[in-house]
Amino acid sequence: MALNAATALNADDIRRLVAHWFAEYRVPLFRYLVCLLGDTESAADLLQDTFARALSTLAKQAPPNNPSAWLYRIATNLAYDALRRRNRLRWLPFRNHDLTTTIEGDIATAHSVRTCLARLGAKEAEALILYEYAGLNCIEIAALIGVEAGAIRMRLYRARTQFRQHYQREVADELS
Repeated sequence: MALNAATALNADDIRRLVAHWFAEYRVPLFRYLVCLLGDTESAADLLQDTFARALSTLAKQAPPNNPSAWLYRIATNLAYDALRRRNRLRWLPFRNHDLTTTIEGDIATAHSVRTCLARLGAKEAEALILYEYAGLNCIEIAALIGVEAGAIRMRLYRARTQFRQHYQREVADELS
């Protein structure tokens, strides 16, 4: 469904377009949101909010030239807002290590990955998740974030290096 930014759409066309985008992008967007939030329920809620926001925005403006980047930007903004709210409301310390003693295998690994991602800077974590998990290339990430592709390559290099160091420490701590 190729449309340019100058195309005016009626309400039915907008609903069909968003339904098409939902079918095409819901799985990678959901995975991306789970990585950012660490919670499938919150990710599912924000995925729904992402497409609701897209639907309401398209009623006021023409479709974007790059719907993937546009949807990821909406999802990212909603996720950051949710994380800010979560941090404001968190007053009890959360002890992640207590969970891993009772749950084994993939859940412990996923926890370690989330912990390591949380230790990265926000920009580095965002670039790493978009590249490794969402499957976007450096040029797509640069267009999404609004920076040069070279800056994204540098962020990815730093993110991988830092992640590797954090993960090695995390695994060593679990073994000791």
